[in-house]
Amino acid sequence: MESEKIRVLVISYLPWRNDVSTGNTLTNLFEGLQKKMEFANIYFKGGKPQNNVAEFHFYISEKQLAKSIITKRPVGEEIIAKCNEHETISPDNGIYNKARQMRWESMLLVQDLIGICGKWKSEELNEFINKFEPDIVFGPLGRVPAANILMQYVHEKYSIPIVPYAWDDHYSLKKRALSPFFWIKTFIERKYIKRCVDASEFLYTITIPMQQEYEQYFNKKCKVLYKGYDFLGEAPVKDSVSFPVKIVYMGNIGSGRWQVLAKVAKAISNINHNEKKAELFIYTMSPKSKAIKRALTIKGTSKLMDPVPYEEVLPTMNSADILLYVEPTSEKERLFFRLSFSTKIVDYLYNARCIFAVGGMTASIDYMKNNAAAIVETKDDKIETTLYNLISDHHKILQYGKNAWECGVRNHQRSVIQDNLYDTFVNITKK
Repeated sequence: MESEKIRVLVISYLPWRNDVSTGNTLTNLFEGLQKKMEFANIYFKGGKPQNNVAEFHFYISEKQLAKSIITKRPVGEEIIAKCNEHETISPDNGIYNKARQMRWESMLLVQDLIGICGKWKSEELNEFINKFEPDIVFGPLGRVPAANILMQYVHEKYSIPIVPYAWDDHYSLKKRALSPFFWIKTFIERKYIKRCVDASEFLYTITIPMQQEYEQYFNKKCKVLYKGYDFLGEAPVKDSVSFPVKIVYMGNIGSGRWQVLAKVAKAISNINHNEKKAELFIYTMSPKSKAIKRALTIKGTSKLMDPVPYEEVLPTMNSADILLYVEPTSEKERLFFRLSFSTKIVDYLYNARCIFAVGGMTASIDYMKNNAAAIVETKDDKIETTLYNLISDHHKILQYGKNAWECGVRNHQRSVIQDNLYDTFVNITKK
């Protein structure tokens, strides 16, 4: 019955959109559970929600939040969103994207302080929460303090249990940076991450290494939560491999990934010296400088493609013979991503295509290697040889497509993930 549904308030920095990684994962976790659960979303970054799961949305604009520090007037409003809304993320937030790209730690510190000092405790917010009457608060445990503070606020004001979900390691001090702004920002963010986790029932993490490390940091129970799909029936492996071999990369090329992609493109160019054996297609929404375009655009070898709509992502992956996965290799970036797990990996597994994983050793790379779900190469000077051997062995390409699917069957069965998630939330509400 409707009254028996568990009401989940999802608090996130980003709007819940299927075309954004965060929103895509939230939809993946909860879509199909609407008969048992009801969802609302409070978010901070510009752009309209676009998903089929959450019915109610409340927007606290960062731009207005900054003004509220001066005006002292609380900000925030309920948003009426349509599930087929295709508006992209607001350009008002471009400065923060630029700040990340250029490593402007001072600007990211300002962003943190706006969330801390801004006036978002409004009558409208309280009315939104009271009207929805959440049973549980769930949300990504991100870097930006605003969302973590809001989760803690709802918990304390309404005595509602909170369950944060850690995706990237924003807490440990295993980082490399010279900027004083970076370290000021890090310690501020750690403070509000710790407060949020301390107030939580338990913490979801995205990898086993993160689970083990965070249980020690916080002395709090942690559980691993993966993205999933319906891995049913036989693996939909291709009947044969194309010639030339089609290699597809989809996703972010920032944080040094484009430099690894450039090494792969150069390797393919060398492999194609006498005959075109393979071609790389790179689909990304990331900003592209002239240097990036030069490095990733090689005639007959590598092409930068326009990003595809959300509904075309899986079919585009499915068109490949090999799906390319890269991790940055610089020490600073590798340390940041060492506990992370790219949710794109599960999309790759679901397509039953051979995965070629390249770059620094992280939890993601280690996961694929341990599950025999990908051909892995972590040494730059061996990329060309490893890729040449793979391209030349069509049986291996098809076999690793099957391996990828079987990894999904073992670890990413959506029905199992959602049943565990629902049962966990039921147990929390019964306390």
